[in-house]
Amino acid sequence: MTTMETRESKGESWLDRKLNLGIRLDVETILIVAMLILAILTRFYDLETRVMSHDESLHTYFSWTLSEGRGFEHTPLMHGPLQFHVVALSYFLFGDSDATARIPAAAASVLAVGMIWLFRRWLGRTGALVAMGLMLISPYMLYYGRYVRNEALILPMALLTVYSMFRYVETRRSRWLYLFALSLSLHFTTKETSFIYTAIFMIFLAGHLTWRLISRPWKSVIYQIGFLLGLAVGFSGVGLAMFSLLGGDLGGAISATETIQPLDPTSGFPIATSVLSPYVGVGLILVLVGLLLVGLSLVLSFGKRLRTEFPTLDLLLICSTMVLPQLGAFPARLGGWDPLAYDNPEAFTRTTIVVVILIVISAAFGLLWDWRRWLVAASVFFVPFVIFQTTVLTNPSGLASGLVGSLGYWLEQQSVHRGSQPWYYYLVIQIPFYEYLPAIGALLAVFVGLFRNPKPRSDDEESAESSEIDWEAGGHRFPVIGFLGYWSILMFGGFTIASERMPWLTVHIALPMILLAGWTFGAFLESIDWRVWLQKRAWLLGLLLALTMLSFTWALGYGLGNPAPFQGSEIPQLQVTLGFSLSLVLGIVSLFVLALQASQWSPRNLFKLAGLIVLVALTLLTARTSFRAAYINYDDPTEFMVYAHAATGVKTVMNQVEDLSLRMTDGLGVDIGYDDDVSWPFQWYLRDYTNPHFFGKTPSRELLQYPLVVAGNDNWNRVDPVLGDRYHVFEYNRMWWPMQDYFGLTWERILNAIRSPEMRAALWNIWLDRDYTSYIHLTGRSLTLERWYNADRMRLYIRKDTGALVWDYNMNPSQLPFQPGEDPYTAEMVEMQAVSVIGDMPGTLPGQFQHPRDVAIAPDGTLFVADTENHRIQHLSPEGEVLDVWGEFGIAAADVGSTDMLFNGPWGIGVGPDGSVYVADTWNNRVQHFTAEGVFLGSVGTGGYGETSGALWGPRDVAVDARGRVFVADTGNKRILIFDEDLTYLGEFGGGGAGLGKLDEPVGLAIDQEGRVYVADTWNLRVQVFEEISDHWFVSVLEWPIEGWYGESLDNKPYLSYSRTGHICVSDPEGFVVLCFTTEGEYVRGWGGLGASDSRFGLPSGLDFDGEGAVWVVDSANSRLMNFVPDLP
Repeated sequence: MTTMETRESKGESWLDRKLNLGIRLDVETILIVAMLILAILTRFYDLETRVMSHDESLHTYFSWTLSEGRGFEHTPLMHGPLQFHVVALSYFLFGDSDATARIPAAAASVLAVGMIWLFRRWLGRTGALVAMGLMLISPYMLYYGRYVRNEALILPMALLTVYSMFRYVETRRSRWLYLFALSLSLHFTTKETSFIYTAIFMIFLAGHLTWRLISRPWKSVIYQIGFLLGLAVGFSGVGLAMFSLLGGDLGGAISATETIQPLDPTSGFPIATSVLSPYVGVGLILVLVGLLLVGLSLVLSFGKRLRTEFPTLDLLLICSTMVLPQLGAFPARLGGWDPLAYDNPEAFTRTTIVVVILIVISAAFGLLWDWRRWLVAASVFFVPFVIFQTTVLTNPSGLASGLVGSLGYWLEQQSVHRGSQPWYYYLVIQIPFYEYLPAIGALLAVFVGLFRNPKPRSDDEESAESSEIDWEAGGHRFPVIGFLGYWSILMFGGFTIASERMPWLTVHIALPMILLAGWTFGAFLESIDWRVWLQKRAWLLGLLLALTMLSFTWALGYGLGNPAPFQGSEIPQLQVTLGFSLSLVLGIVSLFVLALQASQWSPRNLFKLAGLIVLVALTLLTARTSFRAAYINYDDPTEFMVYAHAATGVKTVMNQVEDLSLRMTDGLGVDIGYDDDVSWPFQWYLRDYTNPHFFGKTPSRELLQYPLVVAGNDNWNRVDPVLGDRYHVFEYNRMWWPMQDYFGLTWERILNAIRSPEMRAALWNIWLDRDYTSYIHLTGRSLTLERWYNADRMRLYIRKDTGALVWDYNMNPSQLPFQPGEDPYTAEMVEMQAVSVIGDMPGTLPGQFQHPRDVAIAPDGTLFVADTENHRIQHLSPEGEVLDVWGEFGIAAADVGSTDMLFNGPWGIGVGPDGSVYVADTWNNRVQHFTAEGVFLGSVGTGGYGETSGALWGPRDVAVDARGRVFVADTGNKRILIFDEDLTYLGEFGGGGAGLGKLDEPVGLAIDQEGRVYVADTWNLRVQVFEEISDHWFVSVLEWPIEGWYGESLDNKPYLSYSRTGHICVSDPEGFVVLCFTTEGEYVRGWGGLGASDSRFGLPSGLDFDGEGAVWVVDSANSRLMNFVPDLP
């Protein structure tokens, strides 16, 4: 037999069979498929372009480390672990990139759109289609469906929870109960919003159960009274606890010009500092008492019937027993210990005992209820929970952070008021700007439910639903629409009351509103007799009605605008008059034609037609809003749906970094330094670079080894002095926040805005087009993208020695003299520990300092300190003993007649040969003279620009020579003044300029044994040496450059001191070092660096040598004095 005959004898191959899938292509199916295709396209299109925001980069980076095999440790700060696992899976399947990181969110968003169809039994077929459409075009569902946050993942979980809840009540089939437990488990491993969802659902289930119980006969009225009393007590406790937890403070804690920085998980876990309100404890006690009363009353009255007749009780038991073990943070906080202190054995042991007790209680109730089904449900819940919390058992501590830490951290955050948005944030901003269409539908549903009887459902719908209910098993109808209304209200109210109000939480508010609006609009559309409308040419009437409405709307706009119609003969006024007239005439004509055409239409149908037009218009407007937010303004702060959002500058910088790295290393091997400001998202974007260097807030001269440095604006004053003029600088927006002028709204502000035609127009432009042009003109606010006022900026520093590689960046190679790695001070920099430190913490007590600036050593070896921000002088022994303190804050010009011993930020201090003290009272623009005991002897100086010898401006230092002459650095007037010991004027030298002998921002002064004067010529970046050639006549004889002092901030004021060994030591405040030179300018030693240890400085300022060769250095930022014994060759 041939092969062909064998095949024929066996029949046709399965590959040749024609598929009969039984697919019926009707309009409904086509619409569903079309919306699913659109959901896929809109969610997955161009996922790569948008910059990773701060929070996104945390999620993407730690997911990447997990995908690389480095494990994952759950921290509640970044919410649940599920997201990290699914994003890591995406990396494993598709590689790591911005786009692949967003695939799980996009897929979950598409799934959520499709899952709406499961609700057609309750929403109606049309209602389900409308709800799918609303999910498809919702601005929040689309934007955060393309965002690496938990919100997109929660959507299908929440829908699955609700769906399985509905189905279990109707059928009592166990599979729905297990699916319910699984959805809860996934939600609890995703985000702490699970507690809010579960509480809302449990309250409704409890209310529904109560209603059904009350309608049943009770064994005794006493049991019924006990049940109702228990409910009252329990719900009172819930209300008291929830209100105390969620804050009750509906105000914002910041101003419109302030912003809240996002959190950084690498900075250490937050310590719980707030204490739970005692009302929370009282509320929990009331809840326990209420539950006890309710439970006893039910068991005594219904007995075993509770297991068979009340499916909502089953759901409540599953919820309660699954959630109870996760509530250990409540008794821990009420007991006075920190549930987040996992590393504290005592606190951890206590918390473990509490959790074990809660688990035992849950298991006892569950096993008594129905041990078989409870064990399955508990397994379905806790197995995924444990797997994800412990990252497949590789991180056991994740179980503690999940069971206790998640709720504990959320409770802690309630006192933080993260975001600090006003209570009306969702009511006035988020809903009206974005989710107005679902909100309108939900409000109409509430109106229909409260004031009108809903249209009775058809017999077909009733029979279809009844056929799905297992009446014999105890199933019954669930009040789905009432539940959706309740869910919408409590979500809105709960997130409004909660102290953390953030834009992405609007997703949770919008979800139930979309379902409810789908039912409302679906019922409306089904009430229309489309065949009759088509016969009556409804399309023509609709066009006329739309034209009429539009014309009168435009006429109203012209009438309320500024200028108003008929107010003048200038061209702009005539244009307004013409526009108003044309709109009014067109409206009247179209209304007349409409009246003729509508003679066969009832007023009811006309209202329906108008409603349909408004619905279509709002749908198109919503789709436009969604499209613009997701595909046009996605990186801009002009949208209100973002917060602490990464700016386009991030990817611009990374493109430049990649370009330069490829040119310099033929790969991603360039050395690049970055600080803590830009670490997120740059840690994500630099993941493939082989030589990234994180320096946080402590830049050092090691930065000079890196061709590229990126720093945020908080650290510019630290980085600029280190890098100096060796780098080209490019500045970009790094992160920004939306405009927050809605803070502090009052009825007066609202009414003023409504009364002002210009402000109405400006706000309309912002709402419709996110166009701030008119608003900028009215308010003068900086709201252009180039200079957005609520923004943090960053700089990209490109070292000049990159030569031809940076020609594309408009640089000239003649500007590139600096050689790689050149630092004239590195070779002689040493690690030097202070031998003693005075001042352990900032303060106002004697012996404590507030940003001191200078120190001077008296002939007897004691120390005089200019305690600048305490506005006083402190006299100390070398051991730190307080000998005397004098002075207080006062403004000289305002205290004429009593100005002695009043200071306004004294910066400089000097001691004469006789022990008398001279103080540069900087912001009183004078010098004061005291005895060593603090007795006021006199002063010189008034505010001025050098017109006279007494016209001083911001003097910063005082030095006294062996003859008792007083030298004053008149910093603001760029000169050095000379006075005798009684502050009588003798002469001066300097003057503004860069030439030899000229000064620019002179600060520190020192005098050597030969009488030569050394001046810290700050902005000329040099030390100048002046010699006296005749009485009081000094000329410059020497200068040497300082590779430092680059910043021009208020703090960058260097001081210097002369050592008897023949050395001059200078402070470099924003370089965080002390540098020592010979008197001829040869560099010999340096030490320091940024920090707070005994070998580091926060901001080195004044310094002075004692007679033994030790030097006292003022560490201004750390509010202390440090004593070093340098080895100076």
